[in-house]
Amino acid sequence: MLNDRSQLLFKNLMGLYLNDGKPVGSSTLAKLPEIGLSSATVRNVMADLERMGLIHSPHTSAGRVPTDQGYRLFLDSILTYKPLSNQRVESIRSELTLGLNQDELLENASKVLSDLTGLTSLVLMPNKEREVLRHIDFIALSDKRVLVVLVFNDQDVQNRIIELDGGLSIDELQKTANFLNENCLGKTLSEAKGMLVSRMDKIRATANEFMSSIVEATDFILTEQLEKKVPFLVSGKTNLLNYKELADSEKLKALFNAFDQHNEVVNLLDKSMQAQGVQVFVGGECGNPIYQDCSIVTTPYISDGEILGVLGVVGPSRMNYEKVVPNVDVTAKILGSLLKK
Repeated sequence: MLNDRSQLLFKNLMGLYLNDGKPVGSSTLAKLPEIGLSSATVRNVMADLERMGLIHSPHTSAGRVPTDQGYRLFLDSILTYKPLSNQRVESIRSELTLGLNQDELLENASKVLSDLTGLTSLVLMPNKEREVLRHIDFIALSDKRVLVVLVFNDQDVQNRIIELDGGLSIDELQKTANFLNENCLGKTLSEAKGMLVSRMDKIRATANEFMSSIVEATDFILTEQLEKKVPFLVSGKTNLLNYKELADSEKLKALFNAFDQHNEVVNLLDKSMQAQGVQVFVGGECGNPIYQDCSIVTTPYISDGEILGVLGVVGPSRMNYEKVVPNVDVTAKILGSLLKK
C-alpha cells in the first residue's frame, strides 16, 4: 500500500513515462505544480518506490521507469477508465457493420481495433468444429453451374459455384437440398461432415450422378471450412514501428515471428477465454521473453451467452491504457452483438 504522497508521485511518474517514454527524474517531478515537494523529498520517495520494486533506473539514465510490478499496481489500483461517448460507440459500430459474414466481420474488427488504438490487433477465431450448420441451399445459375449456399451459426455464409458435367435438374436440385437439410441441419460442422462421410458410399450407390456430385461438392465445402488453419487474425503489425522501444529490427523480427508461429499467442488468448472482462498482461506476464517491454490487452467476445473467441491488442508496455482498454472492451461487445444478429 502506498501512502498519499507516494501514490501522488508514482501516478505522476507513470503519466510522464507513458506519455513520452523517457525515464523520469526527481527534479522533473518536483517542478510539477501538483507535487508541491522539494527535490530532496521527491528523491527520498522515489528511493522508497524503488525499494518496493515499483520503479528502477535503466543503465542509460539517472531517471526512473516503472517495472512490471509498477505497471500492475498502476493498472489495478490507480488508473481509472472513462467510458466511451455514445458518438464514439456508434462510430465503431458503423465501421464494424461493413462485414458481410462472420469471417469478414472478424477481419473488419481486427482492422478497426488496430486503427482505433494505433497498435497491433489480435482476434482469436471461433472454433470451426463447433459451428452449427443452419441452412443449405442450391441456386441454379445456368445449365451446368450451381451456387452452393451454406449458412453457419446464422451469421457465417459460405458460397461456392460448382460446375456440373451433365445437365441441370431443378427437381433433383431441390431433392438434394431437402436431403441435406433433413440430415445435417442443427449439427456441428464435424458432425455434418461425419454424417456425409459415413453415408457417401450409399449415396453413390443409390443416388444418380447429379445428386452424388452435389453432395460431394457440399462435403468439400464443409471440409474446406473445417480445415481453415488461421487460429487468429493480426492487423497493424507495422504500427509497432512507431514506438522506439520496439523499433529495433531484431526485436520486431522476434515479435513478428511469434505472431506467425501462433502457439505462444494462442495459449495466451485461450487463457483470456477463461477470464471475465478485459485482461492486461504486462511484460513477463505475457509468458514469453519476446514480449518484454510489451503489454497485451484482451477480452472475450460473446454471442448469446457463449464465448466465441478473444479480441485484443499488442503494444509497448507504456501504451495509453486509458484509451486502449475502453476501445478493446467496446469493440468486443459490439462484435458479439453483431455476431448474434
